[in-house]
Amino acid sequence: MALRSVRLFSRSSVALIVLSCTPAQAPPLPALWSSQPTPTSAPAWTMFHHDAMHAGSSPASMAHALRLVWRFPAGGEVWSSPAIGPDSTVYVGSTNGKVYAIDGHTGTQRWAFQTFSAVWSGPAVAPDGTVYVTSIDHHLYALRDGQLVWSVPTGNCSFSSPTIGPDGTIFFGSNDRHLYAVGADGRVRLALHTALGIASSPTLGPGGELFVGTDRGTVLVLSPTGQIVRQLVTDGPVRGAVAVTATGDALVASEDGSVYAFDPQGRQLWKTKTTSAIDTSPAFGRDHVIYFGAFDRSVHAVDASGRELWTYKTGAPVSSSPAVSGDGTVLVGSDDGKLYELSPDGKLLWSFATQGAISSSPAIGPEGQVVIGSRDGGVYCFQ
Repeated sequence: MALRSVRLFSRSSVALIVLSCTPAQAPPLPALWSSQPTPTSAPAWTMFHHDAMHAGSSPASMAHALRLVWRFPAGGEVWSSPAIGPDSTVYVGSTNGKVYAIDGHTGTQRWAFQTFSAVWSGPAVAPDGTVYVTSIDHHLYALRDGQLVWSVPTGNCSFSSPTIGPDGTIFFGSNDRHLYAVGADGRVRLALHTALGIASSPTLGPGGELFVGTDRGTVLVLSPTGQIVRQLVTDGPVRGAVAVTATGDALVASEDGSVYAFDPQGRQLWKTKTTSAIDTSPAFGRDHVIYFGAFDRSVHAVDASGRELWTYKTGAPVSSSPAVSGDGTVLVGSDDGKLYELSPDGKLLWSFATQGAISSSPAIGPEGQVVIGSRDGGVYCFQ
């Protein structure tokens, strides 16, 4: 701050006194979660779109002649995207309100937990085996071995899949217009009020910054202290998760039918537009290729500059987020009820038809198994 001159008048003289106005420095805000880089190479698919950066790719390779290993009856439609633990246990929710743990090798039930309403979100599995999941009964649940550890109430239903940070913080959004950060002990660290509901699964960047899309068409970017540091603007609601690269670039799909790329400072790098809405999350493949599905009944592939490389037509809109294996193949479900496996250059390698539309996103396990849910009430495992 500049120096301030003050004139003091007396009978005998006029004195000019210079006062130094140095304000007291405010203490730095404490961090609410770790700012350490988020791991990107975990072999297990422990949360929506693989990990906290939601890249949608796994280092695990798989057979190109996939066969059905098992089908688990979930007792209700499965919109939830499965998570797979390091021991290949599959975790998934159902519209009957249950969260299931399924033996990944045999397809038998290990445990089930009953919530009070449908579970649409994908579970997230912590390194200690705790499973976090939201329900439209307005709660975030922490489960261990099928037993309730704690729950956190919110003011409305949640479709947002929880994301676990490297220090164990759990992030999720709710239709009560809040973004939550909850410690592994169940204590709420942050409840940030936003303009509209949040269906997007929050994403952690490499420096600990948090990205979350909103129904207003903006992506909020928060520092580890919980402060909004920037906003990424699109022309429509953002309901899929933001995918973040190791260098901090953010890929955002919007219901305006576009995918946007932003640099770490929030500057738009490019925008590629399709002919219909997108509510899925982009995935990264080899050679910096980006894959996403859209309501135009297509799976799209674009390069690192946003230039379209190919389009594969399915039989119905695509509301499933693609997954990319270690050998570059692309897996994605479609509302036509099929799971598709595509080569890196967009050729069909294999498909499997379920008896219901697929809104669940595929997960790739550490042993190369592929798991996906269907609205026919089944959870399917292929290998």
